[in-house]
Amino acid sequence: MKRYLPGWIVFCGLMILTGCGGDSSQISKSQPVFITSGAPPAGTVGVPYGDFGSGFSPTSSGGVQPYHWTWAAASGTSLPPGLSFSDLGLAGQPTAAGTYKVVITVTDSQVPPAQASSPYSISIAPMAPLAITATPPDGVAGEVYSPGECNPPPMGCGSFGYILSANGGVQPYGWSWAGAPGSTTPPGLAVVSHGRCPDNDLHSPFTTWRIACIPTTGGTYKVVITVQDSASPPNQLSANFTIKIQSLVINTSPPPSQGAIHLPYNFQFSVSYVSYAPLVWSETGALPPGLNLANDGTLSGTPTSTGSFPITVMAKDAQGNSDSYDFTIVVGEHGFKATGSMTTGRALHTATLLSTGKVLITGGQGNDQNPISAELYDPGAGTFSATGDMTTSRQWFTATLLQDGKVLIAGGYSDTALATAEIFDPASGSFSPTGNMTAVRFRHTATLLSNGKVLITGGANNDAILASAELFDPATGTFSATGSMATSREFHSATALPTGKVLVAGGDRTGNEDLEASAEVYDPATGAFSSVANMSTVRFSHSATLLATGKVLIAGGGNVTGCPAACTFNDLANAELFDPVSASFLPTGSMAIPRRDHTATLLNDGTVLVAAGGNTNMEPPDPLTSAEIFNANTGTFSETGSLLSARVNHTATLLKNGTILVTGGEEYNETPPFLATAEIYQ
Repeated sequence: MKRYLPGWIVFCGLMILTGCGGDSSQISKSQPVFITSGAPPAGTVGVPYGDFGSGFSPTSSGGVQPYHWTWAAASGTSLPPGLSFSDLGLAGQPTAAGTYKVVITVTDSQVPPAQASSPYSISIAPMAPLAITATPPDGVAGEVYSPGECNPPPMGCGSFGYILSANGGVQPYGWSWAGAPGSTTPPGLAVVSHGRCPDNDLHSPFTTWRIACIPTTGGTYKVVITVQDSASPPNQLSANFTIKIQSLVINTSPPPSQGAIHLPYNFQFSVSYVSYAPLVWSETGALPPGLNLANDGTLSGTPTSTGSFPITVMAKDAQGNSDSYDFTIVVGEHGFKATGSMTTGRALHTATLLSTGKVLITGGQGNDQNPISAELYDPGAGTFSATGDMTTSRQWFTATLLQDGKVLIAGGYSDTALATAEIFDPASGSFSPTGNMTAVRFRHTATLLSNGKVLITGGANNDAILASAELFDPATGTFSATGSMATSREFHSATALPTGKVLVAGGDRTGNEDLEASAEVYDPATGAFSSVANMSTVRFSHSATLLATGKVLIAGGGNVTGCPAACTFNDLANAELFDPVSASFLPTGSMAIPRRDHTATLLNDGTVLVAAGGNTNMEPPDPLTSAEIFNANTGTFSETGSLLSARVNHTATLLKNGTILVTGGEEYNETPPFLATAEIYQ
């Protein structure tokens, strides 16, 4: 038995070495590791490396975590100066431009460890030179400098001031300023990076550097603005700027009115932001002969020559602050002169030329209440005198001269929409009721037909806009329904055509800025409306004038864009012509100034006088003194003498002597706003 013992010992030793009784397949084997990240990004000298300075973290798979990372320069190159590499990744701020070839190695935690390496090229671009991109604007003494949008409470106005901007270098930037030699920074202004100006709490904090606060003193200031970046060492750049702080500004709107030869002229130049009285006015250039500019800025006199006269008007206060502006005074052959005033101020009234040559003025809206009074203008005497009162007060109504010389007054508004109508008899100077309309309505139209009847279209009742139409028969004094329009309308126009038909165009169809470009024609023979081509644009409160050519001039008015999200009102300068032959609208010249609620009156020479009206796009808004003439032969508008008073919702009536009477209206910027004055265009 003993002779077998050595072999047994050898056998057991081998089993121990191989894991006695174990499975040889369980012996551990090395697992490979892989680099899975892409190439490191490029960098810029002086800028923290990586997106938003976050560096670059390589990734790997396989092997056994945790991983350990190292890098080395490839042969013939070097590591990017300023960058370092660790298990956390590649980070730092490059200090030298160039292309650097590196080998990145990952080592895992196996025994023995597995490794993987990958070569990369890292491009470091030179730092962009620091550049100031800001250009500070001028300001106005006493006004917030460069005001921006205001947040709703409780945030307040936190975005005022002018943002200083630069590029290049290393962000973030810091800013400062100082007066250039011989000058100072504008008093009251400061360069700030927070929401508080010196001695002024201006609400929410800034997120950027700005020139902000309220300048206190007018003048011209030369400043040096300096930006410093965050590079190490920092880069710094300065630039010179001139900032003008105005303590007075000559108003350029409205511009000087147009004058007319041999007619009195008066225009008052004005300024805003006067800091130190007294204010002295002067001008250079040749004034129109007969005019003189006084020290208080009043340009007045009676021009004796026509033409255009360019001048430079200057204003200067007691502290030497000044402003100047170039204007052109135009003196034309025609213009306006004052005539007698009405007995009461009125707008939204009517003016009707009677067969006697006098003009009947009725109703409207007044300074104290809606007047029921009526009055007559006598062109021979140039005066107004009272006549009998209407049976009820009215505004937004119609007045139509009938073939027998009487006047039909219909509908309107007086605390409620009206269906009532009345007749003015020039023989007795009194009003008497007639039959009621079939519907209450205001802001409608009334058009005399060739058969003597009157067509009433559209308008509004107390709740909606109307598409209905009706006829007034003077023989019976009654109204009866006729065919309805294709769409409801208010603030539209209706024009009798030479064919006896009536063109109805534009308007508002819902009362919610839902405007119309459509047009339709009423045929008295059938009592029906038929659609024609659309106008080139939607419009309301425009004018429509029958020309001697038989075409209809559609001019101005308003439209609305951006609805329903954010409605924006726009007044129009464009015009177009309706051709009854082709039943279509044709383009023509545009007016010099957008306007709505104006008047357009055919003159005896075939031209059209477009007068006053409102322009909500101007500053200050509404109303206008300007007037222009449309020449049907050339299809163009040209400016003519201006009105003596700005007016909107006024009237203009061609008199038998060929002149035009303009009455009343509103002057929104005056108190009281409703005008009693009248003037004559000649």
